[in-house]
Amino acid sequence: MARNKYPEVTINRILDTAMKLFMSKGYEHTTIQDIIDGLGDLSKGAIYHHFKSKEEIMDAVNKRLAEQGIADIKTVAHDRNLSGLDKLGKMLMFSIQSAQHEALDQTVPPFLRNPQLLALHMRDTMGSAADLLTGVIEEGMRDGSIHTAQPRQLAQMILLFFNVWFNPWMYSWTPNELKNIIFFARNVFEEIGVPLFTEEVLQSIDELHSLSQKQK
Repeated sequence: MARNKYPEVTINRILDTAMKLFMSKGYEHTTIQDIIDGLGDLSKGAIYHHFKSKEEIMDAVNKRLAEQGIADIKTVAHDRNLSGLDKLGKMLMFSIQSAQHEALDQTVPPFLRNPQLLALHMRDTMGSAADLLTGVIEEGMRDGSIHTAQPRQLAQMILLFFNVWFNPWMYSWTPNELKNIIFFARNVFEEIGVPLFTEEVLQSIDELHSLSQKQK
């Protein structure tokens, strides 16, 4: 068999096809043969040359999603013209706006149909994303814009609130339920001296919730 001169192209095609199938059929109901059929011109051997199992494909899909989602956030984290609190707010806006674009493009992973993807999502929430936010919070502590004695735990709480509790593809809150949740969360963050819930953030969360309802 001829050597593949562009393995990264093949890998991306496999991941693109697998992601679409995981979204439409769910991880459990997607087989390697489904992925082969979706690709059309690759053999089972070609897929196994790059990935040992369907589980490994799923892990690669999740890692790519995480990398795509964190790219803009890293740019904000390295902006020396912003305070730690300003960076935190801008990073949250990037995340919400990214979710809005995914909703419009209908490329949001349906977590309830993909518990494996949900588990990987939660792992990354408490891992690399928390590391990045912790660094920004510690910077805010140094410049005086954020006051906390537990930057790591604050980072994890922010991620849990926004990636899980507010996530419209994880919970189908009614508008009134979401309003009460946001009211509670806003009070919590204000009481600990981290006023993240600006009018812009509140409006963006509301818009995201509206978009998600249209996709269901």
